[in-house]
Amino acid sequence: RHSPRRRSRYPLPESRSKPEMAGILAADRGAMMMKIYHASGIALAGLVPTAMAIPGGLLPLDLALGVALPVHSHIALNFVVSDYVPTKAAPAARAGLLGLTCLTLAGLFTLNTKGEGITRTAKRLWKAPEKEKA
Repeated sequence: RHSPRRRSRYPLPESRSKPEMAGILAADRGAMMMKIYHASGIALAGLVPTAMAIPGGLLPLDLALGVALPVHSHIALNFVVSDYVPTKAAPAARAGLLGLTCLTLAGLFTLNTKGEGITRTAKRLWKAPEKEKA
């Protein structure tokens, strides 16, 4: 059973978009992207509290966060592009968003594999600074 397709006010020009790239560039359209969006939201609802509750950090948890956060944000920001960016500027905005998402994925992967990880970084940023002893 399929849900009705959401039509965007700003469709991608068919002559400029390749079918295999349309899902990535126009991530707010299509049943598969909506499934990914909802699944990533559900995953984040469990991953974020778990990451904050566990002392320290776990690499598998950090890696999952490093994928779920950018993917969920990419799809959500494509909705913003569809609703608020003028038609002529939408393809460039979508391409820029894709580039930013790829950089975010790479940065979070580097943080998780060569740094302290997302969980420890977030906990360190929220930790109160230690008072200096006189």
